[in-house]
Amino acid sequence: MIEKIEWKTETEMQEELKKRISEFKSGQSKDGYVIKGEGIFTYKNIKYLIRVLRYFNHTDKFKPIDTHRISDCHSVVEYPPETLKLVQLIESINNDYEFLYKDTLHSWNDNQTIEEQLNECHRLAKEDIDSIPQIINDTENKLKQLKEFI
Repeated sequence: MIEKIEWKTETEMQEELKKRISEFKSGQSKDGYVIKGEGIFTYKNIKYLIRVLRYFNHTDKFKPIDTHRISDCHSVVEYPPETLKLVQLIESINNDYEFLYKDTLHSWNDNQTIEEQLNECHRLAKEDIDSIPQIINDTENKLKQLKEFI
């Protein structure tokens, strides 16, 4: 498997934007994202997905989400279907933790290029995956405490 971002062409994105605007119905939002690119990557035998999303609104079409951002795109880390069971298991242990679900929609990402945002997403995904041994250890300690209490 080639681990890289597969990019859409400008024409493909413009066609999707036109379709989304033409299918607009009253009550729906007049802004959103189209996928500019995506790819599945593997770290320590665990797959994660990175998407590059391009912001649009009906008035200005493609544009940065706010005036502070230098790009009309941001990146997200998600999980592909083959990682779903792992994500569900980890989140059942700690339901406050969004495992392999991160983005670059923060003020500290405003001046990042897409390449820098992609690097940040890889870092975030690897950080989540690297945290698995600690999650296991914390869970075992809680079980030990529970057994001792009972």
